[in-house]
Amino acid sequence: MKYFIILIITTLIFFSCTTQKEVSRIPAPDLSEKEVRQIEGHLVDYKRNMLYEEDQKALNHLKLILSVDSTHPVAHYERAKYYYQNENYDSAFQDINIAIKRNPDKFIYQEFRLMVTQSAGDINKTNRYYDQLLSAYPENQKLWFNAAEYLLKSKQYEKALTLVNNYEDRFGFNNQILVNKFKLLHQLDELKKLEKELVKYSEEYPENVKVLELLGEFYFKTDKVDKGVETYNRLLTIDSDNTVALLSMADYYRANKLYDKSFNYIERVINSKDLDVNKKIEVLVSFMQISKQDPKLSYYFSRLVKSLKEQYGNHSEVQLLYANLLVREGKYKAAQEEYANALNTSPDNLNAWVQLIMVDNELEQNEAIIDHATKALEYFPNQSELYYYRGISYMILEQYDKAKKDLEFGNKITGKNDPLKFQFLYFLGETYYNLDSVQLAFNTFDKAIDINPNEISLLNNYAYYLSEHNMELDKAKDMSLKTIKQDPDNSTYLDTYAWILFQMENYADALTYIEKAILNGGSSSSVIMEHYGDILYKLGKKDEAITAWEEAKLLPNPTDKLLEKVEKQNYVE
Repeated sequence: MKYFIILIITTLIFFSCTTQKEVSRIPAPDLSEKEVRQIEGHLVDYKRNMLYEEDQKALNHLKLILSVDSTHPVAHYERAKYYYQNENYDSAFQDINIAIKRNPDKFIYQEFRLMVTQSAGDINKTNRYYDQLLSAYPENQKLWFNAAEYLLKSKQYEKALTLVNNYEDRFGFNNQILVNKFKLLHQLDELKKLEKELVKYSEEYPENVKVLELLGEFYFKTDKVDKGVETYNRLLTIDSDNTVALLSMADYYRANKLYDKSFNYIERVINSKDLDVNKKIEVLVSFMQISKQDPKLSYYFSRLVKSLKEQYGNHSEVQLLYANLLVREGKYKAAQEEYANALNTSPDNLNAWVQLIMVDNELEQNEAIIDHATKALEYFPNQSELYYYRGISYMILEQYDKAKKDLEFGNKITGKNDPLKFQFLYFLGETYYNLDSVQLAFNTFDKAIDINPNEISLLNNYAYYLSEHNMELDKAKDMSLKTIKQDPDNSTYLDTYAWILFQMENYADALTYIEKAILNGGSSSSVIMEHYGDILYKLGKKDEAITAWEEAKLLPNPTDKLLEKVEKQNYVE
């Protein structure tokens, strides 16, 4: 019995130097039977209002209770909870204090007061209240652990260590004690003391897996690698599937570029019969990130994923991992099937839908993109990127009315700082242009340029459209000049610049740039060769112009106007 008293005194000394005062109890008032019934009725109504989240009505019932019994403990406790949830800690503290004075033996009130002072950041009061509770409830182990956790979080490491040691003296050793000591001695930089404690525990509890896990971790972190390897091997003789030991050994051998040995340990984790599939997936996802940084590990990652697929072929997360692997290997058709299978089981996975759509895009299957985006929108109706993918696919398939609807809605729900905002505006402009809403298209392009003034494909297209309509040619010329400065050998950009000069009747310079376009691959484009003929014609070189038009006619997608020029052997406006 003397030992018990000494233990508690020690605990109190390290929690607070403040002496514990007796609570001044508030006596209950002498209420009539009618008043008691009134209070009971208001409590029922209060709970009903809180259930329906009618806070103000609920608080009014507490107010009515307190008008009858100004220190009613339940009313003050409930109001304290309301204040606490709204982070009004001063008011919460005042109310819970009244509840405690009225009913000082109610543990839940005192425990709640601790929550209030902890949240308010009042270290002195929190220390004092833990002091009082540990004195009153020395057998409450949860309270001890809460106190230790609080001291650790508030960086009172010395006090926390003393508390943990006192707990161990009283209740004996357990793994939570071990973990707390590990954290605390690390924080206090007491590494020698920590090693001594861990070794002592490993000798006293040689079969304790947690002790060996932490001892191995300690050795690895303090560069005592040989001892760490020895400790983990000892652990694996006790628990051959221990994930901590296997992964630590794998990391050690990988860091030393002994990839075969590293892989063997990871493979043991993946093939373990005792480890949950979700844990294995976590390991693989972690290994996937590492394998991206070191290409030498890609082969091992592939084997691990395939091994997991053999074990859990119909598990949706495993299917997604396998699909990601297939994408990395360029096997898009097989990846498409795996993503689809996974989504049949777990259709509420947005990332999986996006990955599937990306694969559709690699396969140039716009109908599949539309189908998959439509299905995904059933689960994620406000995801702008899904409208974007579907809208672009409609545009590529020249279903411009549908594209317009998707891109307009997607643009509407996309924030102005979202990277997709520019893309929506750009392709909305393209859609409007193809729907012959020319001025609306140009206004939309201007908005896109405000966001990204250097996107050369937009600058080129916008400049070309302006030249086609013989509008704002100086503006078109400036935009086009930006594109050929950034990409001087691009035949499309050179052609656009030449065509703007043509519209400005600067035929000599136009010829220079159209010839550059042809030298950079433009001779395979019917549009560029047609433009070449037009420029030659304006320079008085009719025979050469006709030859260029006839060459253009033989290329894919000749325009009706080109065919007319060839037929008439003359320029057509």
